[in-house]
Amino acid sequence: MLDIRTIVFSNFLTSIVCMLVIFFLWRQTHKRFAGTGFWVVNFSFQIAAMFLIVLRGSIPDWASMVLANTLALAGALLGYMGLERFVEKKTSQIHNYILLAAFACMHAYFTLFKPSLSVRNLNLSIGLIIIFFQCALLLIYRVEPAMRRLTKGVGMVFVAYCIVSIVRIAEFFIGPHPAADFFQSGKFNALIMISYQILFILLTYALALMLNKRLLDEVKVQEAKFSKAFHSSPYAIALTRLSDGKIVEVNEGFVNITGYNYEDLSGKTTIDLHLWDKQEDRLAVVNELARTGKVYGKELQFRKKSGEMVTGLFSAEIVPISEQKYVLSSINDITERKRAEEDREKLISELKEALHRVKTLSGMLPICSSCKNIRDDKGYWTQIEAYIRDHSEAEFTHGICPECMKKLYPDVFDNDFKEKRLSLDHEGKESAG
Repeated sequence: MLDIRTIVFSNFLTSIVCMLVIFFLWRQTHKRFAGTGFWVVNFSFQIAAMFLIVLRGSIPDWASMVLANTLALAGALLGYMGLERFVEKKTSQIHNYILLAAFACMHAYFTLFKPSLSVRNLNLSIGLIIIFFQCALLLIYRVEPAMRRLTKGVGMVFVAYCIVSIVRIAEFFIGPHPAADFFQSGKFNALIMISYQILFILLTYALALMLNKRLLDEVKVQEAKFSKAFHSSPYAIALTRLSDGKIVEVNEGFVNITGYNYEDLSGKTTIDLHLWDKQEDRLAVVNELARTGKVYGKELQFRKKSGEMVTGLFSAEIVPISEQKYVLSSINDITERKRAEEDREKLISELKEALHRVKTLSGMLPICSSCKNIRDDKGYWTQIEAYIRDHSEAEFTHGICPECMKKLYPDVFDNDFKEKRLSLDHEGKESAG
């Protein structure tokens, strides 16, 4: 009643369905998780192996026996390599490559030179148990403790694979050897093939479940990161509906900058709050978002609850949520910075104007060593006071130094000197008294 050819064909059809499941999972997650491409190749190899076995008797034995079983074992090895990459525990596979080569040689020998179905079954079971044991060890023991809850289910499937392979190995030593024709090899091999088929379906389900759990974990981590960044940012961040500007969620920075509390914002739109100083600014932003999907660093004016104006750098991007378009926007309050820039520009302007009025003297000045006149840049000799007056803001008052007075007016100098001397002597006597 258990026709092995029918079971193998059923395995072939089941493998196609399972491979499609893994393929679609790979398309969704290959940019996020490493190793899923190896699973697709593994399942493809299993399909090819089953197809070659179905054709047994119609194609050469080396293809339906040696190549088919080598593809099955090679696919299992690729699946193990994919799992290592998925859990980030990549190791050298030299020993497994040697195992694969030895398996192919053994299978070829007991197919082409000394045909023996029992030995081929033993050879395949030993090869599979070595690969499946490594998979189970990786997913149950070698992975990080935090990831074991994700990988344990897949690991248990590989444990079941190992048990089936051990039963098949034990049957080689204690049971009767089957006929040379695989399709006439009896109920035991039929049950083994059914067991492998069931486990293959369970493996597909377990892999899909593991991928979904990891995706959910990553989504939770990303949500936590986004929530923390959203609420801890000093910028005014808001999530609004693109169609009407209805406010969905804001952060503490929005409350601090605009002056609105959470109760004021419930069910309101940015239009209701008169948040935009100019509605044409809002329309321009909406149009740019509709055209490019984002706005970055646009300097705009906003109105606080108190009516005070705020200058902000506005950035926004469209975020699709539940098939609706929302806008995630942020406002960086640069009001104080703008005031400081204006004050600085005003100060710089005043300094430039002051410097424009200031005249300075610099460089080497040619001066006559006798009359002390200075030669200007046109080659004319002018008095030193006239030159300085024309080239600076200095003003002159005229007097005469003691040396010139003595030289030019000796009588006046002598009288003035005597008066000062008498005055000093008189002051000295009064101090002594």
